[in-house]
Formats: sequence, structure tokens, C-alpha cells
Amino acid sequence: MKLSPLVFVYSLTLLLSAALLFSVQPMFSKMVLPYLGGTPQVWNTCMLFFQVMLLGGYAYAHGTTKYLGIRLQAIVQLGLLVLFTIVLPIVIPVGAEPPEGDPTLWQLGLMLTTVGGPFFVLAASAPMLQRWFAASGDKDSGNPYFLYGASNLGSMTSLLLYPVLIEPLLPLSGQAHIWMLGYFVLIALTGLSALMIWKGAPAAMPARIAVSSGGVTWKQRFLWLTLAFIPSSLMLGVTTFMTMDIAAVPMLWILPLAIYVGTFILVFARRQLLSLDNAITLQAAMLIVLIAQKVAFPFIDPLFLIGIHLLVFFFSAMTCHIQLAQSRPDARSLTEFYLIMSLGGALGGFFNAIIAPQFLVIPLEYVFALVLACMVRHAGNPAKSFQAAVAGVKNTLRQKGIDSLFSGPFLMAFVAVFITVFLFNTSSKFVLFGGSAMLAMILSYVMDRRWLFSFMVAMIFAFFPLGYHWGGDAYNEVIHRDRNFFGIVKIANTKNGERIMLHGTTNHGTQAQDEKFRLTPLSYYSVHSPIRDVFKVLDDRQGEQKIGILGLGIGVTACFKHPGRSIDYFEIDKLVQEIAEDPQYFTFLKDCGTPYTVTLGDGRLTVAKKPDDTYDLIVTDAFTSDNIPIHLLTVEALQMYLDKIKDDGAVLVHISNRFLDLEPVLYEASQVLGVPAIVGMSDDTEIPGTEIKAYASHWVLFTKNDDFRNKLREAGWSDARPRKGVKPWTDQYSNIFRVLNNVTGFERSKEMEAAKKAAEQTDY
Repeated sequence: MKLSPLVFVYSLTLLLSAALLFSVQPMFSKMVLPYLGGTPQVWNTCMLFFQVMLLGGYAYAHGTTKYLGIRLQAIVQLGLLVLFTIVLPIVIPVGAEPPEGDPTLWQLGLMLTTVGGPFFVLAASAPMLQRWFAASGDKDSGNPYFLYGASNLGSMTSLLLYPVLIEPLLPLSGQAHIWMLGYFVLIALTGLSALMIWKGAPAAMPARIAVSSGGVTWKQRFLWLTLAFIPSSLMLGVTTFMTMDIAAVPMLWILPLAIYVGTFILVFARRQLLSLDNAITLQAAMLIVLIAQKVAFPFIDPLFLIGIHLLVFFFSAMTCHIQLAQSRPDARSLTEFYLIMSLGGALGGFFNAIIAPQFLVIPLEYVFALVLACMVRHAGNPAKSFQAAVAGVKNTLRQKGIDSLFSGPFLMAFVAVFITVFLFNTSSKFVLFGGSAMLAMILSYVMDRRWLFSFMVAMIFAFFPLGYHWGGDAYNEVIHRDRNFFGIVKIANTKNGERIMLHGTTNHGTQAQDEKFRLTPLSYYSVHSPIRDVFKVLDDRQGEQKIGILGLGIGVTACFKHPGRSIDYFEIDKLVQEIAEDPQYFTFLKDCGTPYTVTLGDGRLTVAKKPDDTYDLIVTDAFTSDNIPIHLLTVEALQMYLDKIKDDGAVLVHISNRFLDLEPVLYEASQVLGVPAIVGMSDDTEIPGTEIKAYASHWVLFTKNDDFRNKLREAGWSDARPRKGVKPWTDQYSNIFRVLNNVTGFERSKEMEAAKKAAEQTDY
């Protein structure tokens, strides 16, 4: 279909505006991560800020629409666009540093003074330009909502291109300058858009548009608010749940956001690709699959499980957004519609980023939003056609005379009985599979009964909470849970006699409950771990030794004691310190006897304040949900660590990881720094005298001292290896996608296995 010049210019302007909006989000998030330890909550807080600023932009668009004519509104918009060029290019101010404790307010204040102004005025573009187009007299001016699809297309394009194209090709400074150039182009396009309707636009507000809320009721406003709140909360909820409770796959946050934006593209398109009835049916079906999996198959492939959750989120968001699009008003109330919609999105972000971490120890906000999504199906217009989706099954049951078994009271009684039986038979596969099948059948039968279906889903999730596994869970005896800005921490006793601290899905330390092995380092620090080789080299030295460790965990390394040795721990999360120092949970720090200090704050920023030549060894062991924060691995960070160690000292980096191949990154850094890097790796082994297994671990050490390096080679260490296409990471550049598959770790593991078999054959 051929576009008119007016439609083309307006579509291009909105596409660019949205692209700038959604590219600045990951760009600024990456800028601020080095100050906040790489926690997923940084992203949630960024999303909250952007949603609030989007709300502010929509409020500004609505207010100027109500009180200003199009010409004056255009002048104000262009004036603000030009005004906020004073903060470009976007950078973090020199000297910015977060306070101790919860840095949420600090992060929000930093964003307000750097990216807030440009984002605010860009956010107003979508409703404002649609309002201008509605007054243009174009043949499509009566329904300008299709332009919102162009806006969301720009959003999704920039969002998907950022990690695969923009981030790998451009350093952060280059991204900021390209973004600034795009901002200047947008100013020109906005001016052209205003110019194209200037003559036809009334100087004052037309009467037909001035009455912006004439046909809108408060019931409709509340419906818009609710339908916008649920997908926004779901987006952040499913992101938190997947990264903290399933698998911390790098960049996983981008998928829910892309789905969220994509649903807007679909529902505001001129042609609907998915009907509301089909969306509701598929939403219910995917929820049933999720519940069946949860009950009967708690342990399946994490990536497959992520796929199920993303499908549930997609169809739930589609269910809400289709109803939102279908209930949109005419052009007279366009800006009010977008204002209320953005308010709902901001409330969803506020609930997940601020309320939930303060009051919900486990991520129940995700389940809460899922149940709400069930409740609002056909909230605005109860469907008759949807009821026909299961009518055939019901007629069959009715003909057989067993339809009464599916009455509401019977179903509630069955679910209650099943849960009661399950609680006393958590190891029974018959109960698991049989109950799962029956629950799936019942839920399929009542999926068209909105309130009953929603109540049953809520009841099931109450007894089978996401993030907790009955029976077969190795961590089923949970003795403590807590949550803050930096994530969810869980302490549990395992079946093998261990006490473990988990941050999301990541092990932060293990202690044996048997008194005989209580002070024996376990997990990644066992007698077989390469870190023990490093400390053995240091044990041969006399005199005082100062060790700096980024990441406290439960303080296992305090048991690597030696006369004259002391340890400085650098920990960003005060909650971790409180747990590690509480003897009712863990006793390494209390009983191992190594003098230590704990400095709260980001490890890189706090170590940088120490004098040069201070440490004999610096260890970087700061995992965040299976990811080492990128800013701790850059060339600049490693150079700073090297400055802080003595001439015969070393820098040791823990890179054990299921998803990231970090060894080649450190190899490239060693080439830039001119400091050799060697690698030690251990396989899974069982601790003698226990049923406890030590984890496989992977370590890289930098040192200028030949003697240090040679002793480690004698212990089986080898040179770090490169990988084609991998470049050194810097504060301006990193590329997660180049190292997503841990090829190097797999190759080393296979070599270790082959060497072990060869040794066994030789011994034989």
C-alpha cells in the first residue's frame, strides 16, 4: 500500500523517536551497572524510571493538547527538544558514587539529572504527533492509532538490534554520540511534521478535540489502568523469576521486554493477527501446561522452562493489550487514553521495583500478575464465542451424565483433597502424575468460567509456589529467605548434610553440618579446587600477607589461614555480610581464625581506594545470579587490580560458568596488559568421608612473577586460550553474544576427563 507523504513523515518521525527511547534504556543501564554490581534489580529500577518518565511525557502531551492549540504545542515541543540538548551526549558524571545500603533513590536521581530530560520530551512524541495527525485532514486522520504501531516497531527494532549489532560494534562513548546525532535528526523531523500541518492546523484548540473526555467514563479509565498494569508487572515479574529461579542466562531481560513491545505492535496494527478469543484460549492452555509441569515435572531443562514462561507471558499480555486496543476512544480522547495507559505501566513498574522487594521475600508479584491476567479476560466485553470453545467437551460429558462432577463445589473439593494427599506423599510419582493430569483436565473444562478458573489457578499456585519444589528439591529444607535490591537470598539444608546459601540460582557457599567437616572448604573451594593451589604458593612465603577478595559469600576463604595473613572482603550487599557473620547460619568467619574486614560497596570502586602495592593476592569472586559483573573483568579493572598488588603478587579471577566462556576474554586482556594469564580447572569430585560433591571450578590468574607462575604449572595449570572473534572487554566495550557458549570450559573438561582415564589405565 502506497503511503502519502504525510503518513510517511509521521511514521518515520515516530519510528525514530521510539528507537531513541528504547536504545537509551539498555545504553544507560550498561553505563550505570559498574556502580551497582550488575544486579537484575538495576534493570527493574531503570524500567521503573523510564515508565514514570513515559507517564510524565504523556501527561505533558495530554495537558498541552487540552489547553494549547497545535501550533503553540509544536513550538513548545520543539523548544524542549532543543533545550535538553544541553545534557548530550549522555554520560555518568565524574565522581558519581552510590551510597551504602539500598541505592534505588541514588540511581533514580542520577537518571533524572542525566537522561531524564531527553527521555521525557521523547516520550511525548507518540501521543502528540498522533494528535497532530488527527487534525491534519488526511483520509486516515480519524483513526491515528495505527501510528502507534510504527512507534512500537521502532521500539522493538532498537531493542533487538542493541545486543546483536549496536553493543558489539560501538563503544559506549560511540553509542552516546550516535544517539545524540539521532536526537538532532528527530528535532528536524519533528519540525517538518509540524510544518506539514501548520497551515491547516487551527491556532486555537478545535472544539471537537478540546472536549477530550466527553465520552469516557471512570469505569473505562479504570479498565485501561488495569489492562496496562498487568502486562507491565508481568514483564518485570517474569524477568526476575527467570533470572533468579530458573537460569541466569545473560541478557535474558531483553526477551520479555521485546515480547511486551511486540504485543503493542500486533494489537494496534491495522489488521489483527490474533483474535481475543484465541488469545484467551492460548493463555489458558499455556497456564495449564505450566501448572502441569510445576506439579509433575519440577526438574526439566531450564531453557525449555523459560520458553513455557515466555509463552504464558506473551498470551497474557496479548489478552490484556487486545482488550486495551479494542476499548480505545476516538481521537478526541487519544492523549488521555495514552496517559492512563502509561500510568498503569508505571504502577506495574513501581509495584515490582519498589513494593515487591520491600515486602515480598519470594517473587510472588509474578504469580499475582498471572492471576490478575486470568481475572480480566473479557473484562470489558464478556464473550459468547469463547464459551463455545469448550462447549463440545461439555456436551459430551453431559450426554454421558457425568457433567455434574465438574460443578464448582466438586472441583474445589477435589483440588483440596489432592493437595492434602500430595502434602503427605510428596515422593509419590502416582500422586504427581495422576494429580497433574486431573488438574489439567479440570482447568481445561472450566477455562471459560473466568472467576472459577482464576480462583483455581490462585489456589494451585498457593500450594505449588513458583520457585519452590516439593519433595525432590535438593534444597527443600529452607531455613531462611530474604530479599533486597540485590536479589533473593535463600539458606537451606540439603539432603547431603550441607548448608548452602543461594543468590537466585547461584551457590554463594556451602558448609558441612557434620562437626568433623564443619570448617572444611566445600563447593568451588574444596581441596581439589585450583584456588587451593594459589594459596599453597602463598603458604610457602614468610611474613605478613594481605589478601583482597571481591565477593564475601559465606566467608569460606577465611579458612585458608596462615600466620600473618589477613583478608579484606569487598561486598556490595549488606544482607550477605549479615548472613556470613551470623553463626546460627555459617561459622567460617567466626571459627576459622583469619583476621578480616568487610568493606561494603562495589568491589571495583572500593578496591580502587586502596593504596598501590597493598595486596599479595586479589581474588575476584563476585557472582550475581551466575554472571560475573562485566565491569569487574574489563582491561581497566584488571589494570587497577594489578596496581594494587605487590611485585610478586597475583590477581585471581573465578570464571566458573554454565553459559559464558570467559577465559578467552581474560586471555585477550592479558595480551593488552602484557601480563601472562594461566588457567586452573577442577572437575566435580566427592569430598572424602562424605556424600558431598565439590563443584567443578575454573580460575584464571594474572601475575608478573615467574616463580608464582611456574609453581602453578607444576600443579597442572596451563596458559589461557583465545577464541576466534573474542576481543578484550573494556569499560566502553563488551560483547556477551561472542562468549555465550562455554566452548573453552567444555574442551578443558573433556581434556581433564581424558587425562584422568589415561592415568587410571597407567596405574592399572
